[in-house]
Amino acid sequence: MRKQFAVRDSAITFLSLFVWFAFPALLAPMAVGQATAKSPAGKAQATPPRIGPVPELCTRCIRAHEEFLASDALQGRGSGTRDELVAATYAAAELRQYGIEPAGDEGGYIQRAVVRRATKGRPSEEESSTWNVIGILRSRDSSPQRAAILFSAHLDALGVGAPVNGDSIYNGADDDASGVTAVLEIARVLGRGPRPRRTVIFALFGSEEMGGVGSAYFSKHSPVPLKDISASLEFEMIGRSDPAVKGDTLWLTGWERSNLGPALAAHGARLVADPHPGENFFTRSDNFVLAKEGVVAQTISSYGLHPDYHQPSDDLAHLDFKHMGAAIGSLLGTVEWLVNSDFQPRWNEGGRP
Repeated sequence: MRKQFAVRDSAITFLSLFVWFAFPALLAPMAVGQATAKSPAGKAQATPPRIGPVPELCTRCIRAHEEFLASDALQGRGSGTRDELVAATYAAAELRQYGIEPAGDEGGYIQRAVVRRATKGRPSEEESSTWNVIGILRSRDSSPQRAAILFSAHLDALGVGAPVNGDSIYNGADDDASGVTAVLEIARVLGRGPRPRRTVIFALFGSEEMGGVGSAYFSKHSPVPLKDISASLEFEMIGRSDPAVKGDTLWLTGWERSNLGPALAAHGARLVADPHPGENFFTRSDNFVLAKEGVVAQTISSYGLHPDYHQPSDDLAHLDFKHMGAAIGSLLGTVEWLVNSDFQPRWNEGGRP
């Protein structure tokens, strides 16, 4: 994060059919967590209840991702560094293992974003690179009413910097290896299931800490036009609970700006409004780049303004894996609902930036 889901026989047959088909429909609106949505014409429609069990969370996967991404071996995954590329390569390999198709450069997962910056005292620009990881799970339904869903997080942290208590590696375990971990776990669950009704894009952005460089490049080089992305959910800093909200709860930036947060919460996500509106978190993550282009793009977080933010102490020792597991687990069934639903995310009046 940058700073600032016979007659008698006939009668019996009829009664059986009524019980089998009609009775559940009468009870459906009372299902726990069920929401009522509006059709494009504004007519109220009941959202179908969830079918099947909630996907099983892989707690070992969550820990494994963090232990690699936030290890000292990656030297803090500095923006645009070789260490960021190593993190990108790891994430790409995980997406392949989960059955997600590549959507990066030259048939691969990695998308090289070229960055050109003016160099002080020189007439020419200096060229550098950062790396995104892009995967896609194509839908089984090409209906334009079900545009794509994007799940994202940022790969980079602050790299190696000024020592604090003898530690100079800014591991970024919470900011934002935790978000990358959430996206990878969602990819694992969706990749092993039946093909969804919506296309799903997984994007892990480079150089967020440098001002959303990777996401800005993605916005111009997306595998589908941005107008065909119905909603984008960024995951940032979910590795620790926020004392401002109920335990194992996540919050959504810009809650009041769209209908997305309430719909996700109604379908089981432990999700509430951002309790820190004064921090302007809606504008401080990669979601904002896409929101300015019209995509309903918001960030899920549980950053409780802890003192390890942007410090070397943002490391594995300070993560709350119980919180991460409970929070991510609460989203899995909701995500399955979202990518298979007819729900139309939209900005509320005055909500689009």
